[in-house]
Amino acid sequence: MSTQLMARAETTKLARLLDISDPAQLDFLNELSPEAIRAFRERATDLLFDGDAARMKRVAAATKLVPTAISAKAAERAFGPVLCAAVASSVEPSRAVDIAKALPARFLAETAIQLDPRRTADIIAAVPPRLVVAVARELVRRDDHVTMSRFVGVVPEESMRAAVPAMGDADLLRIGFLMEDKSAVDRLMGLVTDRLAGVIRAAHDQDLWAEGLDLLDSVGPENRAALGDIAAGLGGDVLDGLIETVRALDAWESLLPITSAMNANSLRVFAERPAVQEESVLASIMNAALNKGFWLDLLPLAVHLQPAQLTVLAARLADKSDEELGDLVTQADSAKLWDAMLPIALAMTDTDRRRMAGLPIMRDPEVLRAVIATTAEHELWSQALPLVDALPDSATPILASCLGDLTGEQLLAAVLTAMRSDNIDTLVDVALAQDVDGRARVLDLIDGMDDLDEFLAALTPETPDVVWAGLIEVRAEIPAELRTRLATRADSCGRGGEAADLRAEQA
Repeated sequence: MSTQLMARAETTKLARLLDISDPAQLDFLNELSPEAIRAFRERATDLLFDGDAARMKRVAAATKLVPTAISAKAAERAFGPVLCAAVASSVEPSRAVDIAKALPARFLAETAIQLDPRRTADIIAAVPPRLVVAVARELVRRDDHVTMSRFVGVVPEESMRAAVPAMGDADLLRIGFLMEDKSAVDRLMGLVTDRLAGVIRAAHDQDLWAEGLDLLDSVGPENRAALGDIAAGLGGDVLDGLIETVRALDAWESLLPITSAMNANSLRVFAERPAVQEESVLASIMNAALNKGFWLDLLPLAVHLQPAQLTVLAARLADKSDEELGDLVTQADSAKLWDAMLPIALAMTDTDRRRMAGLPIMRDPEVLRAVIATTAEHELWSQALPLVDALPDSATPILASCLGDLTGEQLLAAVLTAMRSDNIDTLVDVALAQDVDGRARVLDLIDGMDDLDEFLAALTPETPDVVWAGLIEVRAEIPAELRTRLATRADSCGRGGEAADLRAEQA
C-alpha cells in the first residue's frame, strides 16, 4: 500500500474517533507518516478509555448484581452506547454477550462505533453470528465502514461468512481499505471469491480506484494474480481507470506486483492500453522498477511491450553504471527471466548491447546456458543473436557446447531465424566451434533443409572472413552436395579463393 493511501486510511479512522464528519479536514496530517497518525489515534483511544478505568470496573461489577434483562435495560436507557463501550472491556465476556442478546441491533451498532476491538476481542469473538449479521446490516445502512473494518480481524469466520451477504461490493471495498490488519484481507477475500469481479467493477463505477488499488496491493500473491486477471477481463475502460489512478498517486510500486502476477494474456491486454505506451508513464514505471526495488516485477511486462516502448526501457537501463547494470542482469538471471531481458537487449543501441555483453556475468557459463535454453524454449533467436554477436570471443566455445542441448527442431529454428537476419555469421561461427559430433549434426540439418537456397543466399560478399574460413576448416565434414553448393555460392560472392578451397580435398 502506498504511503499516500495509508495516510488517507489513517486520517479517515482518526476523524471517526474525533467525531469529525469530513476526514478531509485532517488532510494536513498527511505530511506525517501513516505510522505516526495511527500511533496518535491509538494513544488518544487509550486516554479516552483509561481515564475512568477504576469507575468503569465498578460499573461492570454492578452488572453482576442484577438480572441480565435489567442490565440490558439500564445499558440502553441509562448508560447509553458511549458508557457501555467504555464498560464493556471490564465485563466478563459471557455476561457481556448475554446482555448484548437482549439489546436491539440499532443500540448495539451505536455501541460498536465506540468500542475498542483491542480491549473487547474476547467479547466480539463470542457474539453469535445472527447478532453479528444484525449489527452489520445496521452499520451498512449507516455507511459506517470504519467500524466494520476495525472488527474484521477479530470476528470469527462463521460470523464473517454470515455477515458478508449484508454488504454490497462497494462496502467490501471500503471495509478492506480501512482494515487495521491488512493480513486479514486474504481471509476476507476467501469469503467473497464469487464477488471479486463485482468488487473491481465497483471500484471503477463508483470512483473507488484508490481503495481498489489498496486491495490489489494488500493481498497475497495468489489473490493478487486472480484480481489482476479479473481487472484485465473487465475491459479496457476498467484498466484505464486503474492506470489513471496509479498515475495520479504515482503508485507504480503498488501496481507492478499486480501486473507481474497476471497471466500472459491479461498482461498483454494491460500492455496494449494507450496510457501504458506513453513515454511519461513508462518513465514512471521505470523509476519504480529501478529506484524502488521492483525490477523483477517490471520484467514480465517487458515481454509484451512494443519496440518503441522497449527502446525507452532499454535507454533507461543503459543509463545505469556497469555495477548497477550487472546487478540487474544478475537478478533477472536468478529469476529465470531471460525471455524478458532478451527483447530489452535487442532494443538497445549496438554500443549499449556490447557494453551489456561485456559485463562479467555474461562470461558465466551457466548464465550463457540459461540464455540459450530460454532462447530455444521461447523461440527468441531474433532477439538473442544480436546479444550473442556482441559477446566476447571467449564465450563462443561455451555457446557452442550449449547447441548440443537443443533438439533438432530448436536448432532448425535457430538456423532459419539466422539466415533471415543479419546474424547468419554469428550462428555459423558458434555452430562450427562445436565438437565433431555437434558440427555433423548441424551440417546434416542444413544439408536436409527445404529452405537450403535461402540459407545459401544469406551468405553474401559482406559475410565475415571468419565464417568462410571456418567452413573451409571443416570442409571434410560437410556433405558432398552441400559442399559443392557452398563453393558455388562462394564464387557468386566474388570469393574465388574460398570456393577453390572448399572444392579442394583436405590433405
